[in-house]
Amino acid sequence: MTAPTPRRCLAAADELLRGAGPLGASGVTAGWWPRACAGLIRLALEGGVDAYWRRTRPTVAALRHGRPKQLMLHGRLGPGAAVARRVAFAWAALSAAADHHCYELAPTTAELRRLHTEVSALLSQLEGRTETPMP
Repeated sequence: MTAPTPRRCLAAADELLRGAGPLGASGVTAGWWPRACAGLIRLALEGGVDAYWRRTRPTVAALRHGRPKQLMLHGRLGPGAAVARRVAFAWAALSAAADHHCYELAPTTAELRRLHTEVSALLSQLEGRTETPMP
């Protein structure tokens, strides 16, 4: 089995959002899909940040925790403050969506689709492809 890449995680999340494939069909009927989808999208974002640092600064990629890697996106070695802010917002929103609390509703399909689109655009920017920023 191949390792989960950021793009593969996004593809699996897309299947959950569409209710397609074996994962999507069982997830929709079981009701666990929104939080699993948020977790997959967050995993894709974290993988994209790791891949960025592996490509640009392997010493930063060697750090064990993800938060310092995100914070260093702001610095002169990173892609810039605008991308760093978008990464921080998406990561925080996905973390909140993936957490289960009995008093909170699961994230909606529209919220998850928006985050999926944002993370896809961020991955393109972190991979070095230019793309217009999301409003």
